[in-house]
Amino acid sequence: MKIYCLIILFLVSCSRLPSKRTDKLSIIQGVTNTKEVEFSVVAKKNRILRFELRDEAGEIINPDETKIITRDFSDYGVHKALFGRDFKKVYNLYVYENEQIIDQRLVGRGQREESKLKLAVVSCMSDFYSKHFKIWDALSSKNPEYLLMIGDNVYADQSSANSYTLTNPEIIWERYVDARLRYPIFFQQKLIPTHGLWDDHDYGLNNGNRDFKYKDEAKDIFEAFFAQELSDDDWNKSNGVGGLLSLGDFNLYFLDGRSFRSQEKEGSHLGLDQTAWFYSKLREEITPSLVIKGDQFFGGYHSYESFEGNHPENFQAFVTELKQMTTPFVFISGDRHLSEIMQFPRSLFGRPSFEITSSPLHSKTFSEEVDDNPWRVVAEKAKVNFTMIENQAKDNHWFLDVENIGENGEVNYRRELAVYIKDLQDNLKETRKRRYGKRRYRRIRRK
Repeated sequence: MKIYCLIILFLVSCSRLPSKRTDKLSIIQGVTNTKEVEFSVVAKKNRILRFELRDEAGEIINPDETKIITRDFSDYGVHKALFGRDFKKVYNLYVYENEQIIDQRLVGRGQREESKLKLAVVSCMSDFYSKHFKIWDALSSKNPEYLLMIGDNVYADQSSANSYTLTNPEIIWERYVDARLRYPIFFQQKLIPTHGLWDDHDYGLNNGNRDFKYKDEAKDIFEAFFAQELSDDDWNKSNGVGGLLSLGDFNLYFLDGRSFRSQEKEGSHLGLDQTAWFYSKLREEITPSLVIKGDQFFGGYHSYESFEGNHPENFQAFVTELKQMTTPFVFISGDRHLSEIMQFPRSLFGRPSFEITSSPLHSKTFSEEVDDNPWRVVAEKAKVNFTMIENQAKDNHWFLDVENIGENGEVNYRRELAVYIKDLQDNLKETRKRRYGKRRYRRIRRK
């Protein structure tokens, strides 16, 4: 009886949220590479939908694989569709119901050149702050090749802008539905390839760790709503919701900072298995690598959550291990309700290294005062914002052009970063030969 009262209280409080859109479908374009593209579509579960891609010449492509995910207690389900594609062509996604076209979107092409990658990085987005939803227009106008939603993409544990509630799988599912039916990004005519990672609020528990009782159910829900479940081409799943996404000359490591986190300071932050997987993969590569986690890596200077602050001994071992590797890397993080760039001395990792934090997209902001971060290059704390990162691998260097953008498209700060990579071109050619020489084939399955 108690849990039903909580659900009723939660749903009543949600009545103050912005209206859910019903005029169009909610669509995410997910894993997008040279060979395939995956979609996630949220709709009333009693609707029978059919999907196809169509290129400019009118050639029709049917999905290699489809799937529908539902819950008995919810009116909404998630449709998944995976297509093979020619990355040189422009496609539209068509959605049919009763053989009538009910929705049509322009499919994002994704990465255009192997040596370049234009990313938008966002975190901390709450539907209780819909007054800032126009920031999605500013983001779309930047035409990112990929959008990284790296945590607190859904506030599944909040019943209002300033209060938390006990969660269960039903509440988590419905809050994901809420986000998918409210955020403007899912209704825009031009889709943006998107990859997701979670932090504590979309995990389902504020400051949650491996002891969260619903972590397995939360993982199933996360994977249902994002479009990175069916693809296995250049998307190498790891532990929890983490994995490795390979895009041209760049590797994106998504680390699950919740499912395996110890409560004790002496414990592990990422878990033994995920940590071992990450080390082994990073040792295999020499290509530029973005190492991505929901909350910060370096954060011993503040009282909030971070790898360094929560598990200092484990973090020191992490730093020591990375110092021995030749792979160039940059850390990407969110969570902090501020954006900043940190630069670390060469002695720390034996090469130039940085952490780029992006937060919040539309959520709570704080005063202009910033914490005394000894590594900080620049920061933005008082405004909602997102970060654009244009990566280029060129002339034995990895260049990163970093811009922090406000909700009206204004540039809050911009910095050009450079990471040196020994024998870049030869190593990239060899890495591509290894990576693309192992094409994995799947049995076509439709449901």
